Amino acid sequence: MRFRPVLLLALVLAAAGCGGGSGSPSSSGAPPAASGTLVTKVDHASAKVEGTSIVGTVKVTEGGKPGEHLTLRYGLVDAVSGVRASQEERLAAKYTTTSSAESKDVTVRFTKPGTPTDYLLHFVLYGPDGSYLASADSDVFTVR
Repeated sequence: MRFRPVLLLALVLAAAGCGGGSGSPSSSGAPPAASGTLVTKVDHASAKVEGTSIVGTVKVTEGGKPGEHLTLRYGLVDAVSGVRASQEERLAAKYTTTSSAESKDVTVRFTKPGTPTDYLLHFVLYGPDGSYLASADSDVFTVR
């Protein structure tokens, strides 16, 4: 019954406010308006086991309002318990926005955890003040 842990994880993430969706109220997916509206989007998250490493990728779209400093962070989540498996989120990338929205693929690589179970990778884009802007989760993957 694999669906129960995933359902539990979805409930835990929703209650924690980190959600699994991509985008945010400030993300439109469209080019930025002339007014300098901040555009942010995080999507197409994936993760896989490669030997002794986990390799994760995500597509980040940012821009529209020049000069904003954004950070992309990631964390490993135990998909069975819904608890974060990494001690803290790790820095994946930093951005300084420009007037045009740009999309970039970001790849992270880290040593796979020693505990065999199902995991997912959670990516979050934060604003200059540390506020949540957008996030995306990879599909569940298994570490053996």
